[in-house]
Amino acid sequence: MVKKEFKKFYSEYNKMSEEDASKEVEEFLEMMKQAFFKYPKIVFRDFGTFEVKETKERKIVDPRGNNKLIHSKPRKYIKFKASKNLEERMNNK
Repeated sequence: MVKKEFKKFYSEYNKMSEEDASKEVEEFLEMMKQAFFKYPKIVFRDFGTFEVKETKERKIVDPRGNNKLIHSKPRKYIKFKASKNLEERMNNK
């Protein structure tokens, strides 16, 4: 499912116009982006946990084929872990 399909699903689920649904989804996503800058871990009970993780600097082989070792810079990424309740509900359906 892509964002456009999610917005349509959200509008149908909540019985609202697609424009209002699109606005609410965009506002929620923007709020989540801002929250990740302030909080490294966001927990939704009975849904899951979003956590900002960071890779370490490491040596990797140059992808251009020179067989030289180069340093990859540390980067941040977001990891999601589903709650046990959500996993159980997904497996029972």
